[in-house]
Amino acid sequence: MRSAKRFDSSSAKLCWNSRLTAALWALEDGIESDALTEKLTKLYGQDYGRKIVDTASVRLWLAEGVPPGDAITMIECRRRVELSPCDCRAYAIEILLNVREAMRSEEGPLVSSRREPHHAAA
Repeated sequence: MRSAKRFDSSSAKLCWNSRLTAALWALEDGIESDALTEKLTKLYGQDYGRKIVDTASVRLWLAEGVPPGDAITMIECRRRVELSPCDCRAYAIEILLNVREAMRSEEGPLVSSRREPHHAAA
């Protein structure tokens, strides 16, 4: 008789973070996002693989100082063939908001060390 595995949200979060961290490293090492998406899609399914790569990409772009609106546009351009225009916009905004929230948190591998310069008021 098979024992049922109990769902543990903390282990699911660790699994997501480890996959996301691996995708971040791969993108930083110069692997093309399309190639990485294809590989992860074969492993985890189309939606999950796509989401991992897009989340990692947005994380890198924001850390490099790309404006949030440009990150949304880049995700929309990347997924415009796969999703309807309305779904594509919603998907891109969802990815951006999730990444920004993760970057604000104090835990996990997504914390950004980037600091905005303070400008003196004239």
